Amino acid sequence: MNITVIGGGNIGTQFAVHSSEKGHSVKMFTSNPDHFAKHLFIVDKSDNVIKKGEIVLATSDPYEAFHDAEMIMITMPPTMMIPLAQIIYEYADAGAVIGFVPGNGGFEFAFRDCIERGNVLFGIDRVPAIARLTERGRTVCCSGYKDKLFVAALPSSHTEECAALIESIYDIPCVRLPGFMALTLTPSNPILHTARLMTIFKDYKEGVTYDSLPLFYEEWDDASSELLLACDDEIQEICRALPGFGLEYVISEREFYKANTVEEMTHAICTEESLLGLTTPSVRSDSYNARGRGLSGFRKRRKQRWHRIEQHIQRRSEWKKKLEERRCRYEENTERMKWTERREYVVEKIRERRSNLSDSAGLIPDLHSRYFTADFPYGLTVIQQIGNIAGVSLPNIDMLLEWYDSIAIINDKLFLSDYGVSNLEDLKELYLKR
Repeated sequence: MNITVIGGGNIGTQFAVHSSEKGHSVKMFTSNPDHFAKHLFIVDKSDNVIKKGEIVLATSDPYEAFHDAEMIMITMPPTMMIPLAQIIYEYADAGAVIGFVPGNGGFEFAFRDCIERGNVLFGIDRVPAIARLTERGRTVCCSGYKDKLFVAALPSSHTEECAALIESIYDIPCVRLPGFMALTLTPSNPILHTARLMTIFKDYKEGVTYDSLPLFYEEWDDASSELLLACDDEIQEICRALPGFGLEYVISEREFYKANTVEEMTHAICTEESLLGLTTPSVRSDSYNARGRGLSGFRKRRKQRWHRIEQHIQRRSEWKKKLEERRCRYEENTERMKWTERREYVVEKIRERRSNLSDSAGLIPDLHSRYFTADFPYGLTVIQQIGNIAGVSLPNIDMLLEWYDSIAIINDKLFLSDYGVSNLEDLKELYLKR
């Protein structure tokens, strides 16, 4: 099968290796194709290679990526799904199967035009394993593989074939979900990340900095667990209020972590081996990453990024010329500057950059992290709107989103009404389609 993976990060690299290992022809659609080697590897925590595969192409050209794709696997955050839906609709065939991992965040709304023309959409409830790049474009470290995955498709009559495909790629049993909404309401990152972020940064406002921050999971506390469990219970209330959508398969965080009390949840998350060492998303208040990070800057960067992709074909010859000029300049510079001289030059530049940072600068939340930009305005917002349609009171989820609204610099929320969904009948029309 011809598979195109969108996104060359942790999960995208992992999926590419698994797919190639099973004999599929794999392409990577990424904004930085030059970073990718032909051979990709999955390693364990001891840096032992446990799986390897190869890709036939890494490209930023949408025609090359999608014109012959039989399956498209999207591993990008929901913040990119609207422009991705437009590109895939234009360049991919109506027979291509489009998958998402993880499957929550509202992808089904952005890709509704693709569904209506005949594309099959499917999603996986959670990431199959914890994955962290050790070398971009080559190696990813994976641990904590799930013992089962949950898969659903739109239309639902295609769930069996999609689940069988994922089983064959990952060698992990897949539970066939009767309805796609069970993925949308999966209480993973949309409440796990958001509850923790609010607990850590509840007193944050512009001008506030932190001398240090706790590890995100390893130093998880009871306050985070209390809010997480409260949101988890609210999602289960939504599931009970919507019979007929197959929501009895939505696994609560209580069940997933085998924790019924605040203390049990805190212990379960703190001691989860695959989550150890992960830091809280933050930046130094005077660092380069904290400058110019307003909403207008974000929109400008996102527009420029996707404009570059969409216009790639027309600009290909110009890009090749520039790359050739850059290569020639590099070769000339290499001849003039020996390796040791280049190294000293780089080290001096790094020291100069560090010296520009004030020692007294504190930490602030990285509001451009996908923990913020994906899980609040997409994952949790979609859950809130479905709950509102179902008539369920959501005081804790509402509180989380109100807090995010008060600090957000990026808040491009996904509104279901923009995609023709505003009542129960609209939900049935989308999710119960066979």
